[in-house]
Amino acid sequence: MFGSHLVTAEEAAGIIERFLAGTSKYPQEWNDFVDSERGKPGVEEFRKRCDELDPVVNRPDPQDEKALAELRQIVMKLHEIAAQQAGSGEGNNGR
Repeated sequence: MFGSHLVTAEEAAGIIERFLAGTSKYPQEWNDFVDSERGKPGVEEFRKRCDELDPVVNRPDPQDEKALAELRQIVMKLHEIAAQQAGSGEGNNGR
């Protein structure tokens, strides 16, 4: 899915939010995200953590509530990073 495109903080936050809400753009969106090492600097560490949490969140109930809470925290952090990048003019430049 991602090809050579580097996933931005805002894009990563969106993928995680959609996964949590059960509204992924396509059935394998979450798997493509956690399985691909294509995060921009500052995003890749969060993608790796999502990959580590995958076995306990990407399954039928019961999902691990602590892991789900951590994913929500990651979303908040990624939105903060995206806001900082937008403020510095970094945004989506250099894809």
